[in-house]
Amino acid sequence: MPALRRLVPALLLAAAPALAKPPSPRADPKPAAAPSAAPTDEAPAEDSEGDEGEGTEALPQGMTAGPATVKLGDGATLEVPEGAIFGDAAATRAMLEKSGNLTSGREVGMLLSDEAEVIFEFDPVGYVKDDDKDALDADKMLASLREGQEEANAELKSRGQAELEIARWQVKPHYESSTHNLEWGPVVKNKQNGHETVNYNVRLLGRRGVMEVTLLVGPEQLQQQLPWFRSSLKGFSFEKGEDYASFRSGDKVAEYGLAALVTGGAVAVAAKSGLLGKLWKLIIAGVAAAVVELKRLFGAKGRAKSEQPHE
Repeated sequence: MPALRRLVPALLLAAAPALAKPPSPRADPKPAAAPSAAPTDEAPAEDSEGDEGEGTEALPQGMTAGPATVKLGDGATLEVPEGAIFGDAAATRAMLEKSGNLTSGREVGMLLSDEAEVIFEFDPVGYVKDDDKDALDADKMLASLREGQEEANAELKSRGQAELEIARWQVKPHYESSTHNLEWGPVVKNKQNGHETVNYNVRLLGRRGVMEVTLLVGPEQLQQQLPWFRSSLKGFSFEKGEDYASFRSGDKVAEYGLAALVTGGAVAVAAKSGLLGKLWKLIIAGVAAAVVELKRLFGAKGRAKSEQPHE
């Protein structure tokens, strides 16, 4: 995907300010190394065959095109699907920080596709018991999320950023006992421009903490993107001895249960709004064209393969 490789540096460096991930209330801002600004002139030899004869350019440092296997922190891996791009922890934080946001320090990666993006964060809170799995109160949780977002809005306002509103549930909280996955999805509304994004959250419970996975997508695109998202998560795995079933007596146990994973407990939870949806609306010369090309590339991926002659 040579054109996509040329596009990613522009998204990371020129269009990064469009990202509107509100600051984490637990953030401890630390400068992160920015990804390389310039793609290399020489294409990696291993990419030439996959691009069917077209010229290629290297992705910026920390970015990996699928299919590939990547590490998520120290205790998990992810199979990056074909057609997606993965950014490591440093690239993820750099993108967030360049947008003028604080970072939590827990980011371990991001996954970008045509219509959606996924943020991965790991919280080493310990083993979370699922004793309250049958007592999840969606209405109470929604009220708590709204209260937490109002607290986060004070910080957004002080930084000159648009405030966000938790509008409603798109998907109510539910827990899958077989996979130890907690899922929920509120609709987040930008108070300034009315843009809505679904924060489809999945919490993957492990032995020593929780992998926090957030799919950012428009409400009208959620059902279309969920199959891709769930398929991508099948490529996630905790390393041997780090999964939920590997818990042993004496391991650290979290001080809260499933409900607090949704509401954040006593800590205000800041919602996220999507990156790509905002980038497509940019009118900055060059950047807007790059983003339109990104969307076109992903949408035409299947057609391109059939139309190009095979060597």
